[in-house]
Amino acid sequence: MNWNLNDWGRVLVSLTVVLGFFYVLILIITTKMQGNATSEVMLVMLGSLGTSFATVVGYWVGSSASSSSKDATIQNMAAKP
Repeated sequence: MNWNLNDWGRVLVSLTVVLGFFYVLILIITTKMQGNATSEVMLVMLGSLGTSFATVVGYWVGSSASSSSKDATIQNMAAKP
């Protein structure tokens, strides 16, 4: 597979979302707030990152990955004489 700058950007954004999701999740699990309550801001961040995490997984595993593969195949076929 030929990687271009656009592909690396997708990988970098995906990696950032996944690592951020697990970082906030671990932070919520391990941090004790006053009165054993988790900060509402942290829960909102977790919800937002959880949605982004699902989108990232859907992109790499779902139909977008198949579509990208199909586009690359068509481009390779068009480049052949």
